[in-house]
Amino acid sequence: MFGKKKLLEERIDAAVRTEFVGLFTELESNLRDFRLRSRRKKEARVELERAEAETRRIQLERIESKKRFWEAYYGEDETILHKIELECRSLERAMKKAERSLKRAHAHFEKADFDEVAEGDALKEKADAAEEKVELRIGALEQAIEELFAEIWRDIKEISRGVRNECQRPHSETSEEEIAHRESA
Repeated sequence: MFGKKKLLEERIDAAVRTEFVGLFTELESNLRDFRLRSRRKKEARVELERAEAETRRIQLERIESKKRFWEAYYGEDETILHKIELECRSLERAMKKAERSLKRAHAHFEKADFDEVAEGDALKEKADAAEEKVELRIGALEQAIEELFAEIWRDIKEISRGVRNECQRPHSETSEEEIAHRESA
């Protein structure tokens, strides 16, 4: 009997969980997506900040290099002037590369950017709606189970009463037959 009871409990557990699996799955999926998008946005922001910092750094080096170039130019120092010219060209190439990186980082951030507060609020609303739906459904299931138990209880009582009555009738008929037989004898 205990084995059957355990089986019944497992079947009830499985049936109830199946009833709500869609809601669980949807909420968990929405939360995973939100977390993933939020993480990607943070990563894109970090990438953008690095690209901006690198661009600023190269821009400052370029300005400083041009300043030294003009000082060497007016100081008529040809050896330093040539070195600074090479440095300026290198910085120009680095600046173009940094600007391309910055442009890619901007595009990546724009793609990853979303309103976390608004989408978080929408996700909270979905969670609240799912919670209400589950509460209503659980209430309905509880009521149905209570009604089922009450009906089973009534049926068992009625059957038990019928069995007791059937089992008592033959005894009382037998007693009456015995009494009638004794009186005739």
